[in-house]
Amino acid sequence: MRPQKFTLPIDASSFSHTNKKVVVVSVFGKSQYRTKGCKTDMLSSILQVDLLNEPTVDETSMCEIEGYHNVKDKTVYLHLRGFLDSHTLLSEYDRFVEKQDCKDFLSVWAHMRYKYARALLVLFHISHVIILTHPTHTFDYSYIHLFRAMDIVRQKISPQLSDVLSGISSIPKDWISNARPCSPRVLFYFESCPIPMTLQDADNGGNIKKLEHSLEDQIYHVLRKNRIVTNISSNSLFAIPANQEFVYVHNGPTESRDILGYMMKKLIQSCKVSSGGSTSRSLASLDTNLETDDTEIETRSFKSFLQQHINLAFGRGFDDNVGRHSVPAYFEVAKKFIPTLSLFCNVANKILEYFIKGIDKELLSLHSLLDTDVKFSKSRCSKVLPRALQTYQENLPQHYTRAYHESKLAHAMAVFEMHARGPLFEEFSEKLQAECDKHWRTGRQMCEVLSLTGNPCTNPIHKGGSEGAGGGEQLEPGGDNSELPIMEHCSGVRYICACNCGRCQGPREDPFSLRQANYDYFQMLAKQCGCAQLESIQFPIFQPSTHNFRAAQLFSGTKRKDSLSRTNLSTPQGQTQPCSLGVENTLNDDITAYESGAPSPLKSDPTEEDVPRLSNKTSLTPSEGHKVVIEVSDDAENTKGSLLQKSLVRQPSTTEYLPGMLHTESPAGLLPQFSSWSLVCLGPSSLYSHNLGLQHQAGVLPTSAFLLPWDVTVRLEHQKERGSLWPTINDHGVHGYCPRGKNFQNLNTIRGRKSKSGKEFVVKIFVGVEYECPRGHRFMASAPDKVLKATGNGIVKDSGNKVTSSTTDMPLYFPCPCRQTQPLIAQLMRIHVVTPKAPVHVTLNPRVQPGPPPCPIFVTGCEEPIKLSQSAYWVLRLPYVYMGEKGPYLPPKEPVPPSHGRLLAGMYGISEVVPEKK
Repeated sequence: MRPQKFTLPIDASSFSHTNKKVVVVSVFGKSQYRTKGCKTDMLSSILQVDLLNEPTVDETSMCEIEGYHNVKDKTVYLHLRGFLDSHTLLSEYDRFVEKQDCKDFLSVWAHMRYKYARALLVLFHISHVIILTHPTHTFDYSYIHLFRAMDIVRQKISPQLSDVLSGISSIPKDWISNARPCSPRVLFYFESCPIPMTLQDADNGGNIKKLEHSLEDQIYHVLRKNRIVTNISSNSLFAIPANQEFVYVHNGPTESRDILGYMMKKLIQSCKVSSGGSTSRSLASLDTNLETDDTEIETRSFKSFLQQHINLAFGRGFDDNVGRHSVPAYFEVAKKFIPTLSLFCNVANKILEYFIKGIDKELLSLHSLLDTDVKFSKSRCSKVLPRALQTYQENLPQHYTRAYHESKLAHAMAVFEMHARGPLFEEFSEKLQAECDKHWRTGRQMCEVLSLTGNPCTNPIHKGGSEGAGGGEQLEPGGDNSELPIMEHCSGVRYICACNCGRCQGPREDPFSLRQANYDYFQMLAKQCGCAQLESIQFPIFQPSTHNFRAAQLFSGTKRKDSLSRTNLSTPQGQTQPCSLGVENTLNDDITAYESGAPSPLKSDPTEEDVPRLSNKTSLTPSEGHKVVIEVSDDAENTKGSLLQKSLVRQPSTTEYLPGMLHTESPAGLLPQFSSWSLVCLGPSSLYSHNLGLQHQAGVLPTSAFLLPWDVTVRLEHQKERGSLWPTINDHGVHGYCPRGKNFQNLNTIRGRKSKSGKEFVVKIFVGVEYECPRGHRFMASAPDKVLKATGNGIVKDSGNKVTSSTTDMPLYFPCPCRQTQPLIAQLMRIHVVTPKAPVHVTLNPRVQPGPPPCPIFVTGCEEPIKLSQSAYWVLRLPYVYMGEKGPYLPPKEPVPPSHGRLLAGMYGISEVVPEKK
């Protein structure tokens, strides 16, 4: 008769023979994944378990107790499925990965152990015999901790459990007082054995017995040492037979459910034991039951091993006490502690409900007893956390930046990681990070708004001050910022910088606003120096026409279409290039178009044929020894050009100003509120002596305090006799012409000669390209890659051809030659020009690209190149900071290629002075 299968809780009415007494045998332990949580393989011939069905485990209790009632043997078998089964464990882990309710699996593992231990306590309170199975032939020491925790809780909950059992009728009083029928015997079943012992012969029979006895000694010693098994079995969680074997190691072949494999094995066995005509009789004599194992026909079988314990339970009971307590633990156990099936059902349901759904404080303490990993982690992390926090707070300044905060936090985290362990590592690491962040934000947080030179504000976080370059610590919009102080930004960095003219130097604070960087400081220093009273050229700025003017909202729209939009004025070697910008080219094209009635295309690079058409202006090229061709135009052409030019100039806005600096990407019709450029005249050209150098300039290195001489040949074509300001050849008395003599050093020099195409004159100009480092060291450059160095006698061998060439850009940044351990980067700050005493204008058209493309080109805003007066010393001061819509262009920290920042070629030009009409 096939055993009847059921699942706890159980309904007694579903059984027959409920008045029959039964012995309860329970099975728990670990199982392999392929068995799908089934651990009753050793009882398969009795229970006939179906291994093809997927096990179902209750999600709440994470366990399942299934049972089998064998009427023939008067035995109830209970089978516990749970987290010790590999199949169930992997299923729970997959569910954990999908949900991710917590951060670590060890916490989930502890919860699963807690649920499994509560279900296991059910078996230990209703069973007579308990079988612990294990896939290998070694004892798992992890059960020791589980048994100790269960024993502690069992002793605590015994009074409450006795009260629960007292409500069941016909239950013995001793059972109520002990809260269980008896101290259950635990048997150990090992599913495998060493490979040499798997053979079925006489020698291995003795070897397997030695292995079993060795395991018995080992298990008993461990259990006694941990006080899980004591001399008095009733006081222990379970008992171990004192004079009987309690370890069974399976050394036979594993039973297979493969029918074809089973028949093949039987065929092979029949061939070994028989031959000829006796084969059929041998096959017929074999057992055809597929569930019967070979070990069951032998004397050694687990069924017979278990049956002796069951028979003893039905007989005189278990005598598991040792020493002076040799009296049987349960006398007449068959009469008092062997329950009927109906009583078993009632007791099992009550105990299952108590342990699975109970909320007693003592029962809930089982979780803390089993959660050793988390408890150890909490203890360890709690001890390490103050040490890591102390590491963070060590040697902290009064205020510090976020970068310093993060570096200290990383150091503290390294200390924490070195000593912290367990599943609570992440939780405590987040707590450490929060504590360090709180410590930083409570009065130690630095403002960190970057200056326009890239230095953070060192004041504590505050309100007020200019916006700076951005990128610093911002105020939290949702936080309470009302208590923050109001102050200006300060990085604590100070620089030395010269004034507009260069005759005075002074310290300056690190700027946080564009106005402070390029305008306010130079205005303040100009009052101290006196250069505010000098003659100067004003650059175009915003002129408001109403009190409600505001900053323009910049969008990616139309770019400037005036002379500022040209980005490349260089021409191939050997071509003549005009000094004027795009508007002048367009203007001449418009004049021609106006005369012919045709539309005028915009020409970007005029050719040699276009030069005679240009009115009174030209540029400098390295060809032909720096000759400049000048044609004096008629009055009608000048009048027509000036009228048409006035009609084409777009009037700037008087209600909206450009919020930043003017560059080629700026929208047309907008001007800044202030100019970032300065152009002043120090006085007559006699202020500079080429023999003595720059004596009136402060901070210039002595070997570099000279300007570069620059001889420019001017050829006059089709010169008209009337109204000419040019002297005749060998006319020494006109305008101080002196080819030789003591006045040669004063620049007022024009040397002339006749040529086939007209008259040629050589004018001498002095130029200087000045760089200034943050420490105030100033020096001149004689080439894009060379610092000007004069000889000991003050002789300058270089000329200005390389720095004024229309094809070579000058770098914006250059390493300072001052003797420092780490040389600083100097920035191009001034252009010195000493104009000749000749009827020509030296023109300047500065255009600076402070970064690599696509960086915009910054310009002055003038529609035409700036004309400098004759026989004068002019100084053009460039912006201290270049700032676009995306922020400032910071100077490099180390030498970089010239493409990082450059003063574009084509800056210098020559134009004739137009004589006044009489």
